[in-house]
Amino acid sequence: MSEQLKAFTSLDFLYQHSPSGLISYTPDGKIASVNQTLCKWLGLSTETVTSSNIYEILNKTGGLYHQMIIMPLLSIRGFVNEVNFSFDSGDHHFDALFNAVAHKDDKEQIIVINATIQQITDRKKYENELLRRKQEAEEQKRKSEFLLNAIPNMIWTALPDGSVNFINQRTKSYFNESYQLGQKDFNGVFAADKRTFCSAWNRSIKMEKSMEIEVRLQGHHREAEWFILRMEPFYNSSGNLELWFGSATNIHKRKLLQLANYSSLTESLSYAHETIDKNEERFMTIAMNQSHMIRKPLANIMGLIDLMKEEGLNQESKELLGLLDSSASELDDMIREVINKI
Repeated sequence: MSEQLKAFTSLDFLYQHSPSGLISYTPDGKIASVNQTLCKWLGLSTETVTSSNIYEILNKTGGLYHQMIIMPLLSIRGFVNEVNFSFDSGDHHFDALFNAVAHKDDKEQIIVINATIQQITDRKKYENELLRRKQEAEEQKRKSEFLLNAIPNMIWTALPDGSVNFINQRTKSYFNESYQLGQKDFNGVFAADKRTFCSAWNRSIKMEKSMEIEVRLQGHHREAEWFILRMEPFYNSSGNLELWFGSATNIHKRKLLQLANYSSLTESLSYAHETIDKNEERFMTIAMNQSHMIRKPLANIMGLIDLMKEEGLNQESKELLGLLDSSASELDDMIREVINKI
């Protein structure tokens, strides 16, 4: 074994330059021994550290915790593991995990405490960053829920399978907080509209497409009211469906007015059809009467023409009589055609 290898693996070197800080102190806190690693972290010399007390290198909170919690534990069970302490020498401070074993005499009195100190500054920063992000996420969630609760519409979200996982305060108030999370069937839909709604909703879930439908909702101790229900799919950055965002907008007054206008229009059309039928019948009667009034003298004329044909007339009179007969027949045909069209 080379001299350098012996030097780097000697017990003294391993103690002084261990990756962890090593310290030994008496029950009253007097430091008996410390390695170079811990001195380096504290920014103090070995002489300075060994001439001080354990409570002088802990922050105030850590010192109080050590005195009131750690020392009783060491007296009772003889060891402590992974205690989070903050060390502070004035110019240097760091967070560390503290592990200690108490060595006792025959009377179970502590003689010395040997401890290891593992610096966790980077880990603490990471934990603090995680905590900060968690707090930011919770704050963002709180703001989002506040906004959703302030919106006058009913708002909810559902998982990809349609299970409701959030409802805003407006929804809770409308259904008197009887609406339970995890439901898929939207039991607040009016019974007469439920089949239509469920069919449309299941089709949207299957196709992952948005949905818009007019249905009636039945609130707690309320008459059924008309709403527009909208469901929009939200896809994550990977393109997978993550949530459904739903809303319900009250259109009850508008719908009632629309239905009333439709009913009024239907009545108007019915009345118009009745009027047309009556006028058509009246027109038919008038047309028939007028046709009889016109055809009566025309029939007389055509009868006289037939009688005159039997008289001995000269050639010129016969030609005139033929023209008169042709005109009378043409007029009679026109009257008949008009009556048939009516």
